[in-house]
Amino acid sequence: MVDRKTPSGALSDWLLHTAHSSQDAQMRALFAQVFGHSISLEEWEWKYLGTDLRGSLLTKASNGDAIAFFGGMPRIFIYQGGRFHAVQNGDVMVRMQERGVFSRKGALYQVANHFFSQHVGANEEYAFAFGFPNQRHFRLGLKLGLYSKAAQMQHMRWSPQAAPWHRSWAIKPIGVHMPLHILDILWQQMQVSWPGHFVPERTAKHWQWRYQQRPGVEYQLLLVCQRLTRRPLAAVALRLHAQHCDWLDYLGPREHLPEAIAAVRAFAHQQQRSVHALISDAVASEFREAQPKSLDQSPSEICVPTNAIDATGAVLPGKPWVGRLWLMGGDSDFM
Repeated sequence: MVDRKTPSGALSDWLLHTAHSSQDAQMRALFAQVFGHSISLEEWEWKYLGTDLRGSLLTKASNGDAIAFFGGMPRIFIYQGGRFHAVQNGDVMVRMQERGVFSRKGALYQVANHFFSQHVGANEEYAFAFGFPNQRHFRLGLKLGLYSKAAQMQHMRWSPQAAPWHRSWAIKPIGVHMPLHILDILWQQMQVSWPGHFVPERTAKHWQWRYQQRPGVEYQLLLVCQRLTRRPLAAVALRLHAQHCDWLDYLGPREHLPEAIAAVRAFAHQQQRSVHALISDAVASEFREAQPKSLDQSPSEICVPTNAIDATGAVLPGKPWVGRLWLMGGDSDFM
């Protein structure tokens, strides 16, 4: 779909498109221009795996140059046994020369409004949208009426701690040859544990894509087992940095959060690093209560928006996912 827009009241040279994979080179060139570094074709295709629909693209009619892009990566959420097809918005890019217009005539509003009005809604590809924008982008989206707040990510930090000798759990690395049914069993248990939350899909296939197939990034995947029986209790995904360890994901029932936290702290102790995690406010209290004395918590700068408008063109009232999103840092595409 292509729409001609008039951003400033003068004769418009802007065209709005639904962006597809055939335009990947154009969008990757804009990415390099906006962010100051390139993104490989392999990583770009990894991000948008499973969809030809990349997002909304604003170009100049005269020469086809890309001005702005609003990306959309498909996600599935489970809520009360139902499946919701949602979209994570990311790769939000506006060419430097067009960033000065902070109104509905500006490039950001045009691409975001186009995406929401064409692809989000009860009868569209996606039931709802969410994302992890920076503070500036989030505040601008609120001001323009594009976003409403759905969650606040909490920054949680645990000190490293050696595994106690009397522990009831053990850690086992998850390799590419581990039977997939183990993770799928934990995913089924996780869904039952949090029926009142919108939980992003965490199947074995999803974990393979997210943590074993991402180009150029290495993650530590650990299975937490009952020490004597070796029964799987939970799985965690970690990423090591020079000074700390990012805890990116948890897979399993809520009852085994204490064992998972202890296992992550023990792994971090071996690596001589502290543990950092981003966890949505809907479930942060449960992580805090699992090991309250070892934790430092503060609000992060990441507010998670959802779409304030959709294909109906209406300003939307509160939706059931607002305040109920079960998210960690690994639910983003960039950590």
